[in-house]
Formats: sequence, C-alpha cells, structure tokens
Amino acid sequence: NKINRIESDLNNSFNEFSYLSNIKQYGLTPREIQVTTLIKMGKTTKEIAEFFHISPASIDFHRKNIRAKLRLTNKKINLRAHLSFLDE
Repeated sequence: NKINRIESDLNNSFNEFSYLSNIKQYGLTPREIQVTTLIKMGKTTKEIAEFFHISPASIDFHRKNIRAKLRLTNKKINLRAHLSFLDE
C-alpha cells in the first residue's frame, strides 16, 4: 500500500544519507563514492565500467584507491561487505 511504500522510501533515503555521511569521512572523490555505492549494490567491476562507459581497468584503479582510503590495502576483507558495514 501507499503508506508502506512511503515508509520504505524514507528508510532507504535515511540509510543512504547515513551511508554517505559515514563514507565521506574517508576523503573519497565523488566518483569513488559513486563506485562504492554500486559495489555495495553488488555490481561487478565490469557492470560498473559499463554503467560509466569506462574501462574495467579504470574501475580497478578506483577500487584500489577506495581500499587505500578505507585502510583495507593488503587485508583480506571483502570490499562490498565492508561497505555494507559502514551502512550501519
């Protein structure tokens, strides 16, 4: 029903605002924030590259920078899982 949809939309907006507030503290560029959002949604490097009309190597470059800024370099931590954790 309409009330449930509005409530769901508000919760999604609040969650996205909370995520963006948490992620901004790491000094990510606007493009890196866009990439993290798509990674969090479960998109692959190839899918993200197609979405932005750039090469998968460019997305790999962004992923490397994101991992460095989140202090995940040389750690066996799944980036998507870590980004989802920042949502909480």
